[in-house]
Amino acid sequence: MIRNIEILDSNGRLIFMKKYGASGIPDDVFNDFMLNLAKTLSRANLDGTVEYMNLKRTRLYYSNTDKSVFIFEADKNDDLNEMKAKMKTIIHQFTADYSNTMENWNGDPSVFESFNEKVDELTTTLLKLSLIGFSGVGKTTILKLIREEELPREHIPTIGVGIKGVKGAMIGNTQLVCWDLAGQERFKMTWDKFIKASSLIVIVTDSTLENAVKSRFFVRLIKEEEPEANIVALANKQDLPNALPPEKIEEILGVKTYGFVAIDPMNRSKFFEIVRSIVMGMV
Repeated sequence: MIRNIEILDSNGRLIFMKKYGASGIPDDVFNDFMLNLAKTLSRANLDGTVEYMNLKRTRLYYSNTDKSVFIFEADKNDDLNEMKAKMKTIIHQFTADYSNTMENWNGDPSVFESFNEKVDELTTTLLKLSLIGFSGVGKTTILKLIREEELPREHIPTIGVGIKGVKGAMIGNTQLVCWDLAGQERFKMTWDKFIKASSLIVIVTDSTLENAVKSRFFVRLIKEEEPEANIVALANKQDLPNALPPEKIEEILGVKTYGFVAIDPMNRSKFFEIVRSIVMGMV
C-alpha cells in the first residue's frame, strides 16, 4: 500500500502531503530526509520519469517536473510497475489541475487541499490478506463473518482457495482482498504459491495444543516464501472448553496472537480493528 505522498516545489517548500500509514523512515529524521531528497531531485532532470530507492521495509518512488518534486513511499512488496503507473497518473493529474496555480504560488499549501479527494481515488490499492491454517480451524467461517454472510452450521472444507473482496473494508487507501487457503493436507504443495505477494498473513488455529504446535509449520513456510509479509495469528474457538489462551499460543508460534470466536458476530469489528492496527503500522 502507498504510505505517504509528498509534493514539493523546486525550493523544497511543501505543496501537498498525504499520509496513509506509518513510514519506514524514523519520525525524527523524516522531514529533513524528505527535504534534502526534494532539493536533490529539484536539480535532476527526470521530466516525469519515475525512479525508486529501497529502504529497509519500504520503497521510495520519486520524480519531478519543471516546477514540482513528487515523492511516494510504499510497501516494498507492492508491484513495482503498478506503483510507477500510479505515480505517473498523479503527476499528470496534479500538473493538469495546478500548473497555472504553480506559476504564481505564494507558499500557502491550502490552495491544493482540493487534491485530497482526487488522490484517494487515484491511489486506492488492493491488499492481499491470506487466511491460512489446517482444515477445520475456522478460516472460512472468519471470511463469512467479515463479509457479513450467513455463518455455516457445519464444516464444509474449502477446495483450493477462496478469494473474496470485502465490501466497504477500506483501510487508509487500501481495499482488502481475502484469500482463504484450503487447509487439507492434500493441498500442501500449493500453499507456498498462494501466500506469494501477501501483505498480511493470518494463521488461524483452533486453540488446541496439538493444532498450535502443528501450525508452527506455517510460520516457517511464510518466512521462507514471503519474508516481507506481516504475520499474526488468531486463536479461534476461544468459546470452547479447554481452549488454550492466546498468550500460550503466541508463545508456541512466536507471532502476535489474538483470541477470537468466529461464530460470534461481535468479533467482526474486532477482526477489522486487528487488521487496521497492523496495516496502518506496517513498516
